[in-house]
Amino acid sequence: MFDLLLTGGTVVNHWGSVRADVGVLGGKIAAVAAPGALTTDAAVVTDATGMYVLPGGVDAHVHFDLSLTDAMSAQSSARGSRAAAFGGTTTFLDFSLQHDDESLIGSIEDKLAALKTQAPVVDYGLHAMVTGDVPFAVMDEVADAISGGVSSIKMFTTFSGASASGDLFSDDGRIWGVMQSAARHGGIVMVHCEDDCLIRYHVQRLYAQGEQNGRNIHRARPEIVEEAAIRRMILLSERSGSPLYVVHVSSELGIAAIADARARHAPVFGEVLHNYLVFTSEDYAREDGTLYHNYPPLKKPADQAALWRSLRDGSLDTVASDDFTIPRAAKLSGQVVDNVPGGHNGIETRLNVLFSEGVCEGKLSLERFVELASAAPARLFGIYPRKGAVTVGSDADLIVFDPAAEWIVSLDQLHSDCDYSIWEGRTLHGRVRSTYLRGRPLILDSKWVGDGVTGEFVPAGHPSSSDSSNWR
Repeated sequence: MFDLLLTGGTVVNHWGSVRADVGVLGGKIAAVAAPGALTTDAAVVTDATGMYVLPGGVDAHVHFDLSLTDAMSAQSSARGSRAAAFGGTTTFLDFSLQHDDESLIGSIEDKLAALKTQAPVVDYGLHAMVTGDVPFAVMDEVADAISGGVSSIKMFTTFSGASASGDLFSDDGRIWGVMQSAARHGGIVMVHCEDDCLIRYHVQRLYAQGEQNGRNIHRARPEIVEEAAIRRMILLSERSGSPLYVVHVSSELGIAAIADARARHAPVFGEVLHNYLVFTSEDYAREDGTLYHNYPPLKKPADQAALWRSLRDGSLDTVASDDFTIPRAAKLSGQVVDNVPGGHNGIETRLNVLFSEGVCEGKLSLERFVELASAAPARLFGIYPRKGAVTVGSDADLIVFDPAAEWIVSLDQLHSDCDYSIWEGRTLHGRVRSTYLRGRPLILDSKWVGDGVTGEFVPAGHPSSSDSSNWR
């Protein structure tokens, strides 16, 4: 007898789609079979006819309960995870924060304790964010972090001194040292790639020209800023042997740098944020244009078109939200190019926007949509196939998705702790209707039913890729 049986839907995985019934037992997918082939002897039987049955989304890049500056103080995982559930994301990957001589393992333990206390309603994994003047002792802790289920280390080539995001910058020597440790122990290094020296030059140039208004933030951090840092990090990655995951790629030049490395079969991977796929630097000209800002800044329409091409052809690998939800007043608090806050209220809209703008517009296949939103991030961060697939033995993290739905986004329909949304008023096609975490319903017919459900920490194994030519 199954705990749950979903009947009549179209099951979509990254390798294909088929009409099938899905049986769930003990929190795992126990059977995927032709319609009518499974017994209806189940505690709950749900008709999914006309719907897609998808693996729960894996958002590989979110920031909850993180305070970097007075303006940059993110929502809790309790609120963020509820928004995730409404948007079909059943696993998020958050970040611990280590700085200078602080213990890496201590920062991970503190973050995991905070997450457990906040009791997010979906499952979660963790990246370790390593910042500042990283000492050798912290590099030596990377092995224990990886063996403890945190296999990904994030670093920054920007945000030095009193930046809008605080002091996060690490020099190339520190990044090199962390990459060497990650390579030895089977981890992956994530890097926010913008060149700090080039940024300083462009910021000073804008001030000299009297054009330091925050709406010029894209001119303070143009495409060369991203490309220069990516190419340096690729060099360190190839020489150290550490896989590299470039977060939030935003430019055609950045894509080209990654493509050059992949042509050499280097394990270099790239992430796109869904807001980059819809908004461009032209949106900074709006009255409240900096509301649309995140780091790196929005780029030109030609860059946006290149991002879509790279997602379609596999040049880039994942779509994340980089959710860092802050209030409207905080988002608009920086008026000049060197203090514009970033942040994006995006975990709930990620899947719906990607389907509407990608699948419905013919830019992505249905299977590629599932790969970008679920399977690929699960593989790259070592939690596949527990997460990211509708297959026997995987966690029963399932989305019932209505491809025929049409709706207009409004703030009162969203669930993050935020008083604005850049998606307000946008018409989307397709919508998450129901979300299950390990077989337990969180959302049914767009209504919350998940009281009593609590997410679990999902330890990462070693990262992997479906493309054997691009992985050791």
